Amino acid sequence: MAVMWPLSPEALKRGLLPGRPGGRHVMLREGLFALVALVLVIAAGLLGAWLGTLAAPTVVRWQIERIDSRNDAPPITSLPESPFGR
Repeated sequence: MAVMWPLSPEALKRGLLPGRPGGRHVMLREGLFALVALVLVIAAGLLGAWLGTLAAPTVVRWQIERIDSRNDAPPITSLPESPFGR
């Protein structure tokens, strides 16, 4: 923290340091920083939702293909001859 010298002896006895100049500018800068941070968070959420809707069909197709590849149907047993066959 930068200290502006010389301070008066009374200010040193009371432990008071000089105030920050440009308080309104600092508040404006902090407010704009908070606003930009909020906008970036909202934009990241919207981008994530958009990418999710684009990727969902591919992900579902991969899941179905993976489940189908592991769960093959059992082999079909041979059936007895039909009594109605020629």
